[in-house]
Amino acid sequence: MTDLTLDTAPPPPALADLMARLDRSCRTGTRELGAETGSVPASHYTDRVHWQNEQDSLFAHWPIVAAHSAEVAPGSALPFDALGVPIVVTRSIEGRARAFFNVCRHRGMALVTTKGSAPPKATPCKALVCPYHGWTYELDGRLRHRLHAETFDGIDPATLNLVELPCDEAGGLIFVKRTPGPPFSAATFLQGLDAHLQWLGLADMKVFRKVDHVYRANWKLTADAFLEGYHIRVLHRDTIYPFFADAMAVNLRAGPHQDSLVARRTALEGFEPPRDRSALCKVATPTQFLFPNSFLIWHPDYVSLIGMFSPAPDEVRWVHTMLIPPDRTGDDWHAHWEKTFNLIEKTVFQQEDIATAVGIQKGLLSGANAGLVAGRLESDVLRFHRGVDAAIAGTLKPAGD
Repeated sequence: MTDLTLDTAPPPPALADLMARLDRSCRTGTRELGAETGSVPASHYTDRVHWQNEQDSLFAHWPIVAAHSAEVAPGSALPFDALGVPIVVTRSIEGRARAFFNVCRHRGMALVTTKGSAPPKATPCKALVCPYHGWTYELDGRLRHRLHAETFDGIDPATLNLVELPCDEAGGLIFVKRTPGPPFSAATFLQGLDAHLQWLGLADMKVFRKVDHVYRANWKLTADAFLEGYHIRVLHRDTIYPFFADAMAVNLRAGPHQDSLVARRTALEGFEPPRDRSALCKVATPTQFLFPNSFLIWHPDYVSLIGMFSPAPDEVRWVHTMLIPPDRTGDDWHAHWEKTFNLIEKTVFQQEDIATAVGIQKGLLSGANAGLVAGRLESDVLRFHRGVDAAIAGTLKPAGD
């Protein structure tokens, strides 16, 4: 088996400190607990007005992960509609990623369309061509060609470039804002976590499989589950719990974002400071939460990039991209990754995490609970919901805005 070691450079100081904290917790058997308990109103998962406020504030104006960098090769275009509007992400031959409304400026037709029910993939192209009348746009959004251009007298072609959306890339991720506006810095937005992702080698990963499904649960119910390890011992008893310590994790907060290390059983007697991703993932599962709706989960030899989108108050659009090391992409590895993907996606995520969220959504509609209670092992759930409320109120804004 190929060694996963990527880099002998030391980890970023904040990540090294997180490793040391986990080591102390494991050696002493002391859990790091949150400072508070509380509850989340049931209406935050069911109320249409609250959902609309989330759409108008969070999903309309915050940078959202649209894709892993490897999904959009130079000279290609990727349709992205999980934010409720048609968007296309392009990458020029020179390598710059951009985003536009996926809307022709002539009659409004989509320029890049999805085929079938499978998650969309980037299409190699030199330009974006409207399938309705053939209007053609450069990958930087400029209008290149209009069929029978002489018949559009009096209409300035300079006003017919594609409508560009704020887009930037950092740490191996492409971020997009749904609303046109000034540019932003993805690195600034990540508040230091881009250095963690760089050390872990996220940008070098390759896409093995991607799923895109809608389930009958509010998007925050799935986010809640990924923000606490309290449930692993019971919900995942027969799948992943045999590999993990019971509710043993440490968290680093970077603005509204979070970087966590969840202890595996191999860490319980303590460990030497990991020198690379491979060594770290043998003793812990690094997990980054990128506010408001994206998670990166570092399994021993692959990564789950998960986006939790919100098409309706009682629906979550679950987009899971399985990323694998670049040296394990050949045909010899296909059967291994297929088996691995089915275990994590179909068993752990779908049959356990998502099924639980769907069950909770039904329970909330009964009116039995006015709110959902969180203990000190779930304090980051409360922090997440305070962040959502603050973003709606306008008191929490993306770093760099």
